Order: sequence, then structure tokens, then C-alpha cells
Amino acid sequence: MLNLRNADRSDHAFLVQIDLKNDGYTVSNEVEMTKHEREKHSAKIGLFLTDPNKGAFIIEDSTANQPIAMIMYSIANRDFAYDWNTGFNELDRNLFQKDGRFIEIFQLWVHSNYRRLGLATKLKLKLEEVAQSHNVDLIYTHTEEINTHVIELNEKIGYQPVRRGPIWDDVIRVSLIKKL
Repeated sequence: MLNLRNADRSDHAFLVQIDLKNDGYTVSNEVEMTKHEREKHSAKIGLFLTDPNKGAFIIEDSTANQPIAMIMYSIANRDFAYDWNTGFNELDRNLFQKDGRFIEIFQLWVHSNYRRLGLATKLKLKLEEVAQSHNVDLIYTHTEEINTHVIELNEKIGYQPVRRGPIWDDVIRVSLIKKL
């Protein structure tokens, strides 16, 4: 049986592990992380379990007693000056609600044995509930342009491409949004 639930602190190690998998995207340098970098990354992922403007959902297979899918998100702001390149300022300001807030999908992962079963769709639809509860009317995601199956899934559930190009490195990514 598959169960969708809010992630909690007991899921922290799993979320860190999955975020470090580099599953579905290009890694420009495969240099081993230092202890300090691992600790910093762990703290960053921990915020998805404690910060009221972030969150995570997990789908677990209770029969196998293991998590098989997850999504992490944050309530971001188009008008905020981030310390890293987001590409948000390259998107048409008129796409966003007046206060600039939107839901950003930080990470979405489905175990390879459970793909093509609608779990990514289920997780993305759950984010629509989160957006509505926070009075946010837009969800943003991006993926590498070579991930055509991901782009097709997003378009199938109502996302529209709004940008194509590099964001923080030389990899071409497609930014997609869904207006609610």
C-alpha cells in the first residue's frame, strides 16, 4: 500500500541522501564534498522540515517499509534578491501575483521501480493544495532540456514552459510554471 504523508525530522537522512543522488541531472564536477560542505548541505535540507515556508512530502510503500518518492518545496518570491542565480528575475513579472510569492519545487524524486505510476503527478497535485492554503497562485519547476519525459509530464498536468537556458551553470534548463 502506498501512503502520502508530510515528511518529518525522522526523514532527514533520507532527504539528504536523495538530494545528493544526482539522479536525473548533470553534475559539472564530481568532487567529493568536504565534511563542512556535507554539514552545510544537511542543514539546508533540514530547513525543509522546520522552516514554515518550506516543506516536503513522502510517498512510502508500507509493504516494503520504505520511502519511494518525495518532493521538497519552498515558498519563494520573484522579487527577492537571492545569494545565488535563480533565473526568477528573467521571468515575466506579470506571471506572478502582486506580492511575488510562488511555490518553487526544489527536488522531486521517484524510485526507479515505481516510475510511470503517477507518483510524481500525485506529489505535484499535493503542492497545489499547499499553494492554495498559502494563497499562492503559481508553482515553478525546472529541469534539464534533455529530460523530455519530465517536460512532457509537466505539460500534461498543466505546466507551461516559460524559459529555456542556463541558470547557475552551462546546462540548458527548461523553466515551467503552472498558474492555479
